[in-house]
Amino acid sequence: MKKTLTLALCATALIACEKKEYCSNDPNAAPDASTCYAVQDYGRTYKHFFQPKNAWVGDPMPFYDNGKFHIFYLYDQRPAPATFHPWYSATTTDLVNYTDNGEAIACGADGSHEDALGTGSVFKDGNTYYAFYTGHNGDLDPKEIIYWATSTDLKTWTKDTQHSFRAPDKYDANEFRDPIVFKEGNAYKMLVSTRADIGSGVWKGVVAQFTSTDLKNWTKDPNTPFFYTDPSAFMVECPDVFTQGNYQYLIFSNIEESVRRVQYRYRRVGDKNWITPAQQDLDDRVFYAGKTATDGTHRYIWGWNPSRINYEDNSAYHWGGSLAVHELTQNSDGTLNVKMPTAFDSKQAVSASLGSISLDNNTRVFDRLGTGFNKIVAKIKANTATEFGVMFGACGNLYETYRVTINLNKGELQLNRVIRDGGTATINSIKLPVNANKEYTVKIVQEGSAAAIYVNDVVALSIRCYKMNQNPWGIFANGTANFTF
Repeated sequence: MKKTLTLALCATALIACEKKEYCSNDPNAAPDASTCYAVQDYGRTYKHFFQPKNAWVGDPMPFYDNGKFHIFYLYDQRPAPATFHPWYSATTTDLVNYTDNGEAIACGADGSHEDALGTGSVFKDGNTYYAFYTGHNGDLDPKEIIYWATSTDLKTWTKDTQHSFRAPDKYDANEFRDPIVFKEGNAYKMLVSTRADIGSGVWKGVVAQFTSTDLKNWTKDPNTPFFYTDPSAFMVECPDVFTQGNYQYLIFSNIEESVRRVQYRYRRVGDKNWITPAQQDLDDRVFYAGKTATDGTHRYIWGWNPSRINYEDNSAYHWGGSLAVHELTQNSDGTLNVKMPTAFDSKQAVSASLGSISLDNNTRVFDRLGTGFNKIVAKIKANTATEFGVMFGACGNLYETYRVTINLNKGELQLNRVIRDGGTATINSIKLPVNANKEYTVKIVQEGSAAAIYVNDVVALSIRCYKMNQNPWGIFANGTANFTF
């Protein structure tokens, strides 16, 4: 009943706001309470959680070169035109500001195998850059073929029209995509996400490995035809491979609807068997198609934070959205942490002047968030509290708030939708180590309806929350807790 009422109120607010940037969507608010703004997100300019104008970001393919990160991505228009998802690019030196460089590689003719372009990677060999990408057409057989283009400046690309690579026998020709290329000794290696017969007629999601001596002709790697197999996944998409210290890492996106997260495996250099870490998820489902790049000091992972249908908090997620980035750090045992990018440390926190605040089963509300990039940093000491954190949409009479919750009983970092006197629903969550001292440092970066939450420099949770946009925020504790800003 309450859920139906809330949806009706949201719909009413959107109709009333058609010609305004915002308006009240909480008619039950007290006259002196902070008005709840319903900000129209369609067409909004996102600079830090980058989006191209009037379009969205699909699978990012980062590449670092000469002091600059080049983020190639699938350009997502809605509704999709006859040919769709060309490669576009954006560049950044600080991960906070992006330059939109427009189209990099165009789609092919309507009806061709390049009807839509898919994910791939950029590889540099000598003075030549290679962009390996997927050509997709659901009406053709096979649906997917690997193509490539070359460039000398990462701006102008020339397609190789003489060569392409189709799935060999015993690989799924209709699920054959997301190539990543690297060099190993004198041989070039290509990894491809596909499905394959791994024996006894059993088809599984695999990362297949192929080899070449000229970057044009590819054959099954005779020593390691399967770089990785996953007995539980239909497909492991968007693979990314890198070595750091004594360990090699494989990052991929698990397409299974019950999972749909960016995950990783690791192994010691020279070992054949992959290790599945206890915390295999690098984020929850509001961060997808993650791939990495390094400047030689820091390794970052970019993915997309999906928008929601009709840009409403109660709707399903779109494919594609805003660009999001985390930093990966390595533990001595080879496992990875996810933290706020070091590049964001120079940004002033909107919470910097709040001092120390103690809560005892209550809340505290702060000023409305600004229209641009916001950062919130808080050190929290939980005393008797087992659920505490930061809340968004802290406007009106707090009928509906979205709470970033550290839940010690469940050992999770959560985004919860809380209806006053009406219950709590968990929207997103990820495992969070419970500290014996019950001390937690929370860092949040936010712009518009997109945000990423980091706790203790080990765990990240991306969120999409429209009520967060330009509304007051606050803190809460179920029990006693102290917040230091």
